[in-house]
Amino acid sequence: MAPVIDVFFEFASPYSYLAAQELPALAARHGRVLRWRPVELAKVWGALGVLDAYGAVRRVKVAYVGRDAARVAAERGVAFVPFRARPKATLARLVVHRLNRYAPAAAEAFVLAVWRKVFVEGGDIGSAEALTSSLEPTLQSEIRAAQDDSLAAEDLATANHDAVASGCFGVPWIVADGESYFGQDRLYLLDRQLAQSPR
Repeated sequence: MAPVIDVFFEFASPYSYLAAQELPALAARHGRVLRWRPVELAKVWGALGVLDAYGAVRRVKVAYVGRDAARVAAERGVAFVPFRARPKATLARLVVHRLNRYAPAAAEAFVLAVWRKVFVEGGDIGSAEALTSSLEPTLQSEIRAAQDDSLAAEDLATANHDAVASGCFGVPWIVADGESYFGQDRLYLLDRQLAQSPR
């Protein structure tokens, strides 16, 4: 099996979205597999003891992040529509973890489709109805099943724990060969490191 690159992310993170536009091709170049692992960043911060501090920083920088992400997207020719309200991502997270367990080949397509809804269409992802629209029937059944999937909930908790254990303090947080990379602007370093790693 190809070596795995873990991608810890939040669906509401514009920088995670921007990184995702490059990561599949980057992984393919190096014969790697991406494992998409959505986390609950507030719980990660809580486990680190910095929830209140990071919450305050987020309030200060939220307007800047929206403008900056739009600039980066425009520079790269990537569609980007800032969301008006933070998307409710609870179900989407569970769906990804369910797919990772039962249909891993479908996880990436779902992740990218959800980000299209958020940052291209400016749409809602907070319900099964919103998530199932325009997706193939197989994914629709997985979305409905994820709502009551206790194993998906356990896998989400594990992703939170693993993110903390790897030193995660923000997203996207990418781990490959024991090294961590924070942010969409560090993919070139990941690319360089993978190019030097034996396959």
